[in-house]
Amino acid sequence: MAKNIGGAYHGIIINVSQRDRSIFKTAEIIGKKKLFFGFLTFYKIKASPDTIDGTIKAFQGNMADRVLFRKQEFYLHFYRDDELIIVFRDKIFNVSPDTSTWAAAIAHGRQLKIADKQLDFKPNRFEDEDY
Repeated sequence: MAKNIGGAYHGIIINVSQRDRSIFKTAEIIGKKKLFFGFLTFYKIKASPDTIDGTIKAFQGNMADRVLFRKQEFYLHFYRDDELIIVFRDKIFNVSPDTSTWAAAIAHGRQLKIADKQLDFKPNRFEDEDY
């Protein structure tokens, strides 16, 4: 897919990361990937530059802190061009798709006990999307 300079952001949000899952009805869903017999759904959503701040606040404010009865932290991320916005329940990092800019976000994720293999922030470029 070609670059989208100045265009929309794409975001990746897992269903279990949200307390109230009806929030997905408020988003422009442009892709879905289901895993583990449909228990996990990864949503790819689209947000315009005019709405990205409100979209981030809405999803960040709705983030869950557990799955069933187990404490669990999550993140979601949005990207376009050379921007990558990593959103934790308590903090936001503005970085680029270049992994050399991710150190602080990864450290924060580790502090929240998110597994290293989950801190890959992928896809983070339109060219890497597979759904």
